[in-house]
Order: sequence, then structure tokens, then C-alpha cells
Amino acid sequence: MPTVVRRILSSLGPGLIVAAVVLGPGSISAISANGSVMGTRLLWLVLVSGAFMMTYTMLAAKFGAFSDMSFLGVLARRYGRWLSVLIGVCAFIVCAGFQSGNNIGVGMAMNAVLGGPIWLWACVFTVLALVFMFVFRSLYQALEKLMMALVVLMILAFVSNLAVAGPDPLQVGRGLIPGLFPGKYLTQVAAIVATSFSVIGALFQSYLVQEKEWGPAQVGRGLRDSAVGITALTLISMVVLVTSATVLATRGIEVKNAGDMAVQLEPLLGRSAKWLFCLGLWGASFSSFLGNAICGGTLLSDGLGLGHRIGSLPAKIIAAVIMLIGTTVAVLSSRFSVSPVTVIIVAQAVTVITVPLACFMIFWVSNNKEVMAGTRPRWWVNVLAVLGLIAVCVLALITVLRLSGSL
Repeated sequence: MPTVVRRILSSLGPGLIVAAVVLGPGSISAISANGSVMGTRLLWLVLVSGAFMMTYTMLAAKFGAFSDMSFLGVLARRYGRWLSVLIGVCAFIVCAGFQSGNNIGVGMAMNAVLGGPIWLWACVFTVLALVFMFVFRSLYQALEKLMMALVVLMILAFVSNLAVAGPDPLQVGRGLIPGLFPGKYLTQVAAIVATSFSVIGALFQSYLVQEKEWGPAQVGRGLRDSAVGITALTLISMVVLVTSATVLATRGIEVKNAGDMAVQLEPLLGRSAKWLFCLGLWGASFSSFLGNAICGGTLLSDGLGLGHRIGSLPAKIIAAVIMLIGTTVAVLSSRFSVSPVTVIIVAQAVTVITVPLACFMIFWVSNNKEVMAGTRPRWWVNVLAVLGLIAVCVLALITVLRLSGSL
């Protein structure tokens, strides 16, 4: 392998793990369903959400490089254990909500390819993820290699389908121009933002940078890694939306989930399109299925003061609980015939409610010179961070009003 390639690969890892954690089957389902109904109208929203996600991931990466303590450890020391516990619990709720979508999404993906009930595949993947998590002693290194491979798999699969679909450049260009959307799609919009701009995923970047043992001398690596990882996340999301808009929306075909999209692609683009999409969906399913639970387990473990390493026993036990919660939701939704896509969209939209506090604390700590060794983000980074914080707070408020029936 050439030296340059080895150097590039050695400077990647945490950002791609975060991308794989965030981009799960729930994300693919929400984006696919939106593209089939609204075309490329919200392409700009995916791009803006990606910019916010990159901003907060870079802030977290910089913290991880400059601090000797974990993020929630710093909050516990400076502001009290109650705050770290609160954010840890919020992270647990967010990851449990995403895990529900992941379980149902992986079930739909496998059902589209091999058949079988959704709940059965959710259980199978839970067992595989538990085995992976408890077998490997060096969990970070195993997770890094797996996630890098799955992100590459997703890019190849989804971009190949887009190339076959042949999108209209003008249509794509129009989608990049910000515009209004009908109020009835507010829940779907919240789900897209929640999956494209995952504050908890961004926060997890600080823990991964510390697992990688990058210090102040490697802060540049951490920032480049964050940029590459979130660029991959945003690119895949935009590719899936454009594919759905090009192939399905133009023909008036509405899909309700990623499994439906895979099935619809076959008669329109050929059998290989279905298999390519399912291959990418499988990559998204297992990467997020495993990484999301580890993220929630690590943050709650640290919040409770039980340890901040992703391979610690408390973190693994809490991650296992998150996986079991997701599996239970998948089984119950199947048992009571609840629409899978409804569970996915509601679960991911509701997670927006829990993240404003974590978002504010990342911004606040990143601007604390004492914690950050005398450094502060550049002014334009802070502008993006404030806009992202406002967006999260507004979405949380709208989601609460929507769920209460006031909006």
C-alpha cells in the first residue's frame, strides 16, 4: 500500500464511525420516503443539516484532543454530577429511539431481500451485534475497521444506483435552493434533521478521538477526520434522496420505507439496482445497529461516573440494554401491526426533543478557554454552531407542539 494512502487511512477513523452510527436504516427510510413524495425539494435541508453536524463534530473532536478528561467527566467536575447524568440519560433515550428504528429498518431490509418477518431479523441482528461487542477485547479497533468497510460499501452501492438512475442536474440544482415545505410534512422534516444532524453522535466523536489517543499535536487529524466522516454521511444521504426523487417521485410512486424503495427500483432500473440498494441498506443497518448502541452505552456509563471507555463492562451492559429495547419495540410493533415507517419516523423525530441541552453544552465548553487550553473556535464556526443550536431548539419546540396537538 502506498505511503500516502497509509497516511490518509491512519488519520481517519472516529469521523467515519460517527457517520456509520448516524446513517442507519431509519435515516435511509426517512430520506427515501421523503424523496419519493417531495422530490429534491429538501435536498438543501440535508446539506444544511450536514454543515451543522460537521461543525459540532469538529468542536467535539477538538475537545477530545485537548482535554485529558471525558466530556461528561468535565461537566461533572465543573457543574455537578447531576448535569452529566442528565445528558447521559438524554443520550440513552436518543440512542434507544434510534435503535428502535434500526431494528425495524434492518428487518425491512432483510425482508425485502430474503423474506421472513421483520421481528425475526431484528432479533438475529441483535444477537450478532451482542456477539461482536462482547467478543472483541479491543472494541475500538474492531469497530473502526468494520465501520470504515461498511461506509465504503454504502458509498459504492448507493452511488452506483444513482449513476444508473441518471438524475436531472437542473432538478438537483433546484433542490439545493432553500424553500418552504407543506406543514403536513413537518414530522418527516424533523426526522431528516434528527438523522442528518445528530448532536449525540457529534458528542460521541470526542470519546472516539480519545480512544484513538489523539492529543493536541494531532488536533489537525481530528478535524480532518471529522470533515471526511461527515462529508461521507451527507453525501450518502443526498445520493439516496436524489435517487428516490429521480426514480420514484417523477413517476408518482410513493414509498413508505427503504425496503419499499429497494423493491420499486428493480422494475425501473433492473434487478441489480434492488440488490445494490439492499447491500447499501444492509451496511447502514449493521453499522448503525452496533455503533448506536455503543454510543448510548458509553455516554450513559460516563454520565453515571462508571467509566468513559467504549470497551468498559458498564458501557457494554448499557449498550446491550439499548439493543434489547430496540428489539422489543420491533417485536411489539409487528405484533400489534403498527406501521414500521410510522415507528421509525416518530422515534427519530421525538429524539430532537432531548438534544438541545447537549448541543448547548458542546458549544459552551468549546468556548471555555480554561478547558480548551486557551483556544476558542473561529468566529464563523461559532456562527454555524449558534445557528445549529437555534435549529435544534426550534425543532424541539415544534415537535413538542406537534405531539401535544397544539400545532
